[in-house]
Amino acid sequence: MTGGELLTGSPAVEFGLPEPAEMIYRAIVQRERADPDALADDVAMPAGVVSEAVDHLMTLGLVQLHDGALEAMPPRLPMQALADRYVRAAAAARETAETLARVWTRQSTGPDYLEPLTSTAAVVAAAVALHEHATKEVRALSIGPSGDSAPPPHQHPGAAEALRRGVAYRVVYGAQILRQPAVMAMVQESAEAGEAARVFPTVPCNLQIADGERAVLIAPMSGPERLHGLVFSPSGFLDSLIEVFETYWTLAIPISAGKVAFDAEQGPNDDTRKLLALLGAGLTDASIARELGVSERTVTRRIMALQDALAARSRFQLGVQAARRGWL
Repeated sequence: MTGGELLTGSPAVEFGLPEPAEMIYRAIVQRERADPDALADDVAMPAGVVSEAVDHLMTLGLVQLHDGALEAMPPRLPMQALADRYVRAAAAARETAETLARVWTRQSTGPDYLEPLTSTAAVVAAAVALHEHATKEVRALSIGPSGDSAPPPHQHPGAAEALRRGVAYRVVYGAQILRQPAVMAMVQESAEAGEAARVFPTVPCNLQIADGERAVLIAPMSGPERLHGLVFSPSGFLDSLIEVFETYWTLAIPISAGKVAFDAEQGPNDDTRKLLALLGAGLTDASIARELGVSERTVTRRIMALQDALAARSRFQLGVQAARRGWL
């Protein structure tokens, strides 16, 4: 997904091996033994980057120096040990979070399911953390950057990594942001990576919901701190935000990896409007084909494409969806 109210440059926690270390490990495995002095030229990386990556690999037990040459070690046990450390660190962080939350609750007059964010940095950190910690699904509404001094739209930090580790993404974009070709290209790139994306003419806010357990609602503000936000934990409010998202998802138009099925504001062309009107009048496919001057197979194919575009399971639902959008 594109970063609605997220800034570039926010550091993300990196799990697993950094990319240079992984590339160097692969290179050492392929060579069986690698000369440390020649490795930088072999992998076309700066010597300092290579030296740092090799030190990291040796610390993890993935590489050893034997008779002056680097040799790769079997990766399963060292990487499992690394994963175990991450699990323990995550458990400790969750325990600390609960402890600090209790302290906060005792001192705060606000509800414990709601955390206000009153600075741009806090909003950015909360949104990035939501994507980094998601394990199952992220649902989002996106209107793109807003407020004074808003940055240009960009790929959301952490979203691509979450998609790669199997987190499902469903995003409803406001039509305005998709008028920008660069944004549309990013959305299509995300769709090709597995994101399910839809577009709706008017999306009211930037909202991200992770695993149905945590949500970040973001609003533009005037002044130097251009973003404020609210973090919601499990509560009736969070349930309501989930319902709001699902309503927009039902009404929105799907975006394929290649193109938008229909323009969200202009709607279908005249031929499609006529097809919908004839379908709504109860005509058969054969009768509609005669009216439109096309084959019956073409009519059936167009109706199926419309059902797919509007997420309608039946022709009745197709009529309801079209009527809601004023297409009839």
